[in-house]
Order: sequence, then structure tokens, then C-alpha cells
Amino acid sequence: MMRKERIDSLKYMRVVAMLLVVLIHTTAEALSYLDPTDAWYQFYLLLNRFTRFEGPVFVFLSGVVLFYNYDDRPFTLKTWLGFYRKRFMYILFPYLVWSLFYEGFSHYMGYRTFENIETVATNIFYGSSNYQLYFILILVQLYFLMPVFVFLIKRFWFVKKYLFLFGFALEYFYQILNHSYNWITSPFFMVYLASFLLGGWVGIYYPKLKQTLSKKNFWAMFAVTVGLGLGYTYLYHQQNVLGNILMEYHVFKFLAICYYLLSCYFLFKAAIWVDGISSEWFKAVIEKLRIYSFGFYLVHPFILALWQIYLVPQTEMQFHLFIFVRYVLVLVSCYVFIRIIHLLFPRAWMIFGKLPDPRKPLNTEKPAT
Repeated sequence: MMRKERIDSLKYMRVVAMLLVVLIHTTAEALSYLDPTDAWYQFYLLLNRFTRFEGPVFVFLSGVVLFYNYDDRPFTLKTWLGFYRKRFMYILFPYLVWSLFYEGFSHYMGYRTFENIETVATNIFYGSSNYQLYFILILVQLYFLMPVFVFLIKRFWFVKKYLFLFGFALEYFYQILNHSYNWITSPFFMVYLASFLLGGWVGIYYPKLKQTLSKKNFWAMFAVTVGLGLGYTYLYHQQNVLGNILMEYHVFKFLAICYYLLSCYFLFKAAIWVDGISSEWFKAVIEKLRIYSFGFYLVHPFILALWQIYLVPQTEMQFHLFIFVRYVLVLVSCYVFIRIIHLLFPRAWMIFGKLPDPRKPLNTEKPAT
């Protein structure tokens, strides 16, 4: 099988999503501290809620990479055993390591008390050991179902052609029904299915979609995306924070999913444009951040908790200042922490997922599989 070209532009999307994850968790303290009618609250809500497309972007990227690489591979037991082996080594194993770490860290910090081993096991099974870990279990569920998705696109041409529409419809109706009947309360892949299958559709048709947009279409898509995002943020504030119901849930959810998907696709197109105009130096910096993006996701709550201990505001001005100082410090500290372990520990993949050999130059790796 001929080796496919590497989709270099995806690294910009991954870094943007990683930066937004840290921003969301850093600014969350302000939303729990400030009064919802305060102007500062609305400022932080914009930073914290307008940016909530970061989760769909991560799922979208997984869909792009996996469908791009597995769409035309032989549908054999060997193919899928290799697929699951990589997922266990580079996703599930680090997840287990950090789940156990956060269990111990939470008890040490007094966030919760130790009950028994069964409780710890339950937390790990449901992604409850720390607030960001549930998302990895959703990805694992999607990985587990990947052979089913590939079988369907190989067997039915219309599923392949309209994959993103199937994803949108299935997620939308699941969200509506689960909101009404509350069938599933644990992390479940259906809440991100639209993003994953949109990414899959982009991965399948990447050779046709990799062209940049015209300037007119680019800015039109940007305006629509931002407009949807601002509308979504305003409605969220009114309905979920202030309790002013302005529209039915099914309409709000429709707009929210549209915003997430349009954000993913716009960033995909923007990343292609950025990659085309970026200097080699900038590309190298982004690549260094890209290879540690999963590590950032795993470790940043721990680093943030440490900085919250040492940077305690005494005045209102310090409160706002420290939010952004912590954000910068968390980003820098995460990179330094991961980099040191990567250089010193030969099996750093056990902690941070797939990593290149630190002694070799970047951009020599095969496309992610």
C-alpha cells in the first residue's frame, strides 16, 4: 500500500484545541466565584463558553486521522488487532496511569476521601478520577467502534458520501431523547458522534477538501462561525445560568451542534491556510507543542492546582491578574515538565502517549495511525 501524504496542517488545530482546554479550566474558577450578573462574569463566560468547540475539535481530528488512514486498508483481523494495540499503548495505558495519579493526588489534597478500592475502580471505569479524564473514555468508545464505521462506509456508498449528515442526525436525536428521558448519565460517545464523523468525512475526501478557501468564502465562514458562537454563548448564559428560557432545548441543541461542527471545519480550512504561509521556524514550534498535546491534556489540571496554591489573590485586581498569569505559567510549566520526562525517561509514552525519539529531528515521523 502506497504511503499517504502527511496532513501537516492538523497540528495547528491540535495546538489551538490544547490551548483552549487549558484556558477553559483556568477561567472556570472565575465563573464559580463571580456573580452571574457581573460584567466580569460575562467576560469570563465568553472565554470559557465561546471556546467550547475545543472538545469537538479533538474528536474531529481523531476522525480525520483514523478514517484517512484506515478507509482503504484491508479489513482484516490483523489490521484491527494492530489498531487496538496502538490505542491501548498510547491512549488507555497513559489514561490508567494518570487516573491512578489523580486518585492519589485528590486524596492527598483533601478534594475527596478514600473509601475503598471499588470506588477507585469505579472512578477509573467512568473517567471520574479527575474532571478532564471522562473525555478520553469517549474517545476510547469511538476507537472501539471504528471497525463498525469502516465496515459501513465500505459496504454502503451513501453512508460514505453523507457520513457527516448521519453523524449530525444521530447525535442530535440522541441528545434530544437523552435530555428528555435521561437514559445515560455516564460518558457516552454519542455526544461527540457528529464531530467524529465529520472528521471521518473530511479524512475520506481530504484530497478534494485540502484546497484553501477563497478570501471571500474564508471571511464569510469566519463571520458565520463567530456569529453562531456569540449567539450560542448568549443563549447559554440566559438559559443555563440565569434561567431565562428563550427557546426550546431542541432548537438550542441544534444551534450548538451547528456551531461546533462549523468551528471544526473552519479551523480545518484556516489551518491549511496558516500552514501554507508559515515559516519553518513557526512550523517547528507548533510541531513541538503538537507532540505534547496529549500530555498537556493529561497533566495540566495537576500543574494548575499547584499554581493555585502558590498564587492566591488578595485583591479583586489580583484575582483577575492571577487568572491570566496562571494560564501562562501552566502552559510553560506543562511543556517543561513533559519535555524533561521525555528526555530522561525512555518509556515516556507510558505517561504521555505516543512520542517521537527526542534525539531525532521532528517532522520525520509517519502520519499518525
